[in-house]
Order: sequence, then structure tokens, then C-alpha cells
Amino acid sequence: MFRSIRWRLPLSYAAIALIATVALGIVLLSTVRNYYARQELDYLASNARAMGKLMAETLVVEAPTEVIKSQLANLAFLSQAQLRVLDVNRIPLATSDISDTVDVLIASVPLPDKSGEPFLRTMIFVGGGGEDASMIASNRDELPFEMSGTARESVPAQRTDRVFVSSTAALPGSTFVVAGSSLGFRLDEKQALPQRRSDQIIVQTLTDRKTGQVVGYLELSRGPAYGVEIVENVARGWLMAGSIAVIIAAVIGWWISLRITQPVLQLTAVTQHMAEGDLSNRAVVKRRDELGTLAQSFNEMADQVEATITTLRRFVSDAAHELHSPLTALQADLELSVSEQDETRRTALIAQAQQQTIRLRELADNLLDLSRVEAHGARTLHELVNLNDLLYDLSEPYASQADQAGLALQLDLPPEPIKIQGDAGQLHRAIGNLIDNAIKFTPEGGAITIGLRQDAGTSELCIQDTGIGIPEEDLPHLFSRFHRGRNVAGYPGNGLGLAIVKAIIEAHGGRVSAANTSPGARFCITLPEAR
Repeated sequence: MFRSIRWRLPLSYAAIALIATVALGIVLLSTVRNYYARQELDYLASNARAMGKLMAETLVVEAPTEVIKSQLANLAFLSQAQLRVLDVNRIPLATSDISDTVDVLIASVPLPDKSGEPFLRTMIFVGGGGEDASMIASNRDELPFEMSGTARESVPAQRTDRVFVSSTAALPGSTFVVAGSSLGFRLDEKQALPQRRSDQIIVQTLTDRKTGQVVGYLELSRGPAYGVEIVENVARGWLMAGSIAVIIAAVIGWWISLRITQPVLQLTAVTQHMAEGDLSNRAVVKRRDELGTLAQSFNEMADQVEATITTLRRFVSDAAHELHSPLTALQADLELSVSEQDETRRTALIAQAQQQTIRLRELADNLLDLSRVEAHGARTLHELVNLNDLLYDLSEPYASQADQAGLALQLDLPPEPIKIQGDAGQLHRAIGNLIDNAIKFTPEGGAITIGLRQDAGTSELCIQDTGIGIPEEDLPHLFSRFHRGRNVAGYPGNGLGLAIVKAIIEAHGGRVSAANTSPGARFCITLPEAR
């Protein structure tokens, strides 16, 4: 199954989509995770700087351990992180627990202003206003109770946004539960939701603002993990989107593979039919892309194969027919000569048998020559051939033959030499066949003219005679194998001479034609000039 393009293509699409999705997911999740890790670190660092000032002042005044623990508990809740205070030797002085929920009391307290007139001030007590509760006030002078010792001194005299002090005061007001979260505080939460914790750790150096000496260290750890849930949600979304993308890519790949493989399968079916012997089968060409070009080329190749095989079959049939007649005559002459008692008659039969063997040899030679020409063409087309000299050489033996037949042979050649590229031996054979036919089919007293001229980059050689001419119905088939005109039955020949002429001339990139004249016929050869 996996060797088929129909399956390999959608699997390749799905694999590409999977690789792209994995790469995108790795980059996306890494980027998001790194971003939120920086946010977690920045959160702890900013809180550590803000809390460091308060804790430094607490250590400078040497506040009791209970006060430090109370401060750490409040700061831990507000920052949603675990805090530790270390001395200068990095020995832990106090450690806070992370409290997910705390009771908060908001009370309106009547406080005197500078003129002595009372007015209401809103006070916030963390811890419900019970024992060791912590209060957020705007100024230490606004505290509704007296504090002595280092606790009151830890409250700055100037106005500030948030001041945390220990208190045993209990004031009337509204009490509700506050739960911490990575997004802020949730009010009236009966049960805190579980929180993810960061693995980031920040250590803030605590220094005395007056002397600049190090008085301890504040360590923040296990802060809110901002990005864990977001990264997990992004990962789930990425996994879902990636799965959908892979499925869509596979479906698209399957659809494309069907469009690609359908013409290939059709072409395969056509080749199978041709392999079974149906040479007329052709591929349906409906596309204009590479597959359409392939189908068109295949059809053209199939046309050539069909034409070649059809020609070969006809050639074999014609050759068998042509060979059958002389072989039958040869067999009859030999059988008669064996039983013939008359010596003169026996000698005549043997002579006839010899003529049949000569005819068979000429037929075999012509078949071999035609096969070689069609198979190899002009083997030395780079050879420069002077047609003037070639015709002069041919005219000498044929002039003597024409004279013996009572014919006049004339040459009409231009003064300047005409040269082509080709095979001199094959051209000699082709032109010689035409001259030989002209002499054969021209009665005594006739004339044969061989003309050569040059025109528009081509060379034209014409051989015209005053012979018996060509029947009109034979002209379309004149250059076919074994075809002989209806008016040449009394003349020797096997119908291969003109087929050899056509094969040689076409191998040289030229063409040959025949036409009737009054009287006789004219054969013209057109060849391209030498480049």
C-alpha cells in the first residue's frame, strides 16, 4: 500500500503538516513559557524591593520575632509567595507559611481631627480584628488605640498607602473571607482554589537607610505561577489545532493524489491494453499540465509504434508474397529438370532456375539495403558531397547503357558546384535507381534529362524521361514497398527500388516526388544545402 503514490502523497502531506505543527508548537510554547517565567521573576523582584524597605526598618528597630512573623504572614498573603527573613549571616529568623485565605475586617472608626472634632475613618484589619490581627492605617497618629514599644515606632509618622502593624484591638465592622489567586484577590471565598507555584527565587538585601549597612536578607519563593495554566491551555489548543491541520493535510493530499494518479492509472491501463495487442488504444488527454503532455507524447509514440508494426506486418506479408513466386518457379524448374530426358530442355530449365535464384538474391539484397537505410539513416551526414561531381560520375556508366538502349542521356548542371551534407554512397544508390528506372521504362529513341538547380537554400535534382509514364491511380503508392505500376508487368523488378530511394532521401532530410509528363514521367529530389 505504501508503495503507491495514492497513499504516499497524503502521508507525505500529513508528515509535513505534523513536522510544521511540532516545530510551531515548540517555538510557541517555549516563547509563552519564557515570557511568563520572566513575569514571575519580575513579580517577585518588584515585591521584594517594596517589602525590603519595610522589613529593613523592622530589623533596624529590632522588632520581636512575633512581630516579624506577623509582618511576614501579612506580606505573604498579599504577595501570594513564601517569605523568609535571614540575618546578616543568612540564618533564618522567621519563615512565613503561604495562606490561601484570610479573614478581613473593615471597620469605620471615629477619630478626632486636628480641631478635636470626631469623624469616621475606615480601618482595615487583616485577621478579622482578633488576636495578633494586622491593621492597615493611613498614619500612625490615626491609630484608634495606644501602642507602646517598638511596634508603634515601626509605623512611619508620614502618610503612606499601606502600613502593617500588630494589634490586639477588636473593632466592630464587616468581616469577610479573602482568597488569594494569581490574578488578585477573590472576596467571600469559603474555600481557596489550589494554586500552582513558581520555582523562581528572589533574595533581596535589607540595608539600613541611614547607615547603609546590611541588616539581613528577604527571600521570596513559591510565588504565583502565572503562565502554567495559560501554557497548558495553549498546549491543548495547539494539540487540537495541530491534529486538525494534520487531518486536513492528509485529506487534501488524498484529493490531490487522486487527481494526479487518475491520469497515470488511465495511462497504465492503456499500456496494458497495448501490451495485450490492442495497438489502437489511446490515452484520453484532458489536461494541459505535465501529465497531459505525457499522455500526448504517449499517444504520439503509440501512433508511431502502431504505424511501425503495421508497416512491418505488411512488409513481412509483401515479402513473403514476393518470395513465394520465385521460390515456386524455382522449385518447379528444378523438379522438371530432374525428370526431363531431353538434354536441351533440361538445360533451359536449369537456366530458368538460375534466373530465379538471381531474382531471389536481388530481392534479398534490396530488402537488406532497405532495412539498413531505415534503421540507420544516413550514417555520415557530416560528409560534404558535391552533387555536380556525383552526377558526372553517374553519367558515365549510365550514358553507355542508354546508348546501347538507343536513348539520349543529357546533363543540365549549373556552372557553380552545389554541395550538401550526406552520404555519397547512399545518394549514388538513390540517384542510380531513378536513372536505371528511366532507362528501363523509356522506349528506343527516347531521351532522358538529368537537371540540377539551386533555389532558396535547397538543391533540386530532377530526372525526366519520355517513357511509358505512371498511371494516375499508382502515383499515391508509387514509393511503397513491393508496389509496381499496372503498366510495368512486363518489365523486371521487385518493387523495392523506389522505396529505397525514398528512405535514403528522407534520411538526408529531403523529399522525393513523382509526376507524369507528356510523354513520360519526372522524378525530383529536393535536398537541403550544406550548412
